[in-house]
Amino acid sequence: MKHISTFSDKNKPRTSLRVYILIVMAGIAVGSFMIKNNNISDLVFVNQYFIPVNDSLSVFALARGTFVSSLIFTSAAFFFGLCAFGKPFGAMLLLYRSAGIGLSVALVYSCMSKASIFTLIITILPKAIAFSVLAILTVRETFRNSHSIFMFCIKDEAFSENTQGFRLYCIKFIVLIILSLIISVADGGLNYLYVYIMRQ
Repeated sequence: MKHISTFSDKNKPRTSLRVYILIVMAGIAVGSFMIKNNNISDLVFVNQYFIPVNDSLSVFALARGTFVSSLIFTSAAFFFGLCAFGKPFGAMLLLYRSAGIGLSVALVYSCMSKASIFTLIITILPKAIAFSVLAILTVRETFRNSHSIFMFCIKDEAFSENTQGFRLYCIKFIVLIILSLIISVADGGLNYLYVYIMRQ
């Protein structure tokens, strides 16, 4: 009997990078229209700390919200990757993540107009690009793993090395979380310097 590995790389589909980019672009577009509702745009659950909401000059305080938001996103993606029908939820997670970027950019621009360009470039754009790439990498793992589990369920075939594959899946997400922490700390430091310089 033919054996397959639920978590092996050879069984994981190679979704085009353009699909993830299109989802990100769609999310940014959706988020940019959400500023019309002030009750929604002010919620950190929606803007996901892409806009600094803490006036404290502490790097830790500035980085904490960003990292917690990213950790929740990554944890949800990890969970959906363990579900046979997790791909649609992974896509929605990526849409939600990028919507926070679109909302934050539109909100800053609407409040400061042309004067916001420098603020956007310094405080939001680097973080938006970094977390967009990280979100794509995260959801890509969700897609691959979810698809592998789905194919195992419908084919009902024996598989091997599933424990090793699951361990690799966990390691990948641990690395993604560490990268999130590094980006969050860097963003906190950048915002700290920006706020400090602006207050001089």
